[in-house]
Amino acid sequence: MRITHILKFREAAQFTEVFLKVIDPLRSARRIGPILFQLPPTLKRDEALLQDYLAILPRDLNYAFEFRHASWLNENVYALLRDRNVALCVAESEKLETPEILTADFAYFRLRKPDYTLDDILRIAENAKQLLAQGRDLFVFFKHEETPDGALNAERLLQFVTRGQAE
Repeated sequence: MRITHILKFREAAQFTEVFLKVIDPLRSARRIGPILFQLPPTLKRDEALLQDYLAILPRDLNYAFEFRHASWLNENVYALLRDRNVALCVAESEKLETPEILTADFAYFRLRKPDYTLDDILRIAENAKQLLAQGRDLFVFFKHEETPDGALNAERLLQFVTRGQAE
């Protein structure tokens, strides 16, 4: 939060270094997935800022960026992410939907709409199967705050992807 919401990536190298040291045991144990940077919804596109911040991130970890201001949804931003093999977080919410543009060799989804139908889950599962067939690692997260629906949706998705059948 300090890096993204307080510093807004400005002069954040020291805090990034501290954060990465804290998670080093996970790195050493190879028990870490992509690190998500969720930008505040008020932070508008600043390509130079993004480029400078991406340059300080070690290349031995995977990262995903969730942009919550529509100005970031731009081909120049996607190119910056591609250059560093950083995923555009494909996010769905009531406020903004990120296009499914793959910028890394893995995919990262945050599905935060209040309700997903069985047809929605089946559509997501088909997309997941295609991405996995391409050899991509896939990280999918559902909304999880108020109800168990997110966990149940994740379980359904896993069943559909691994077994290919609805229950």
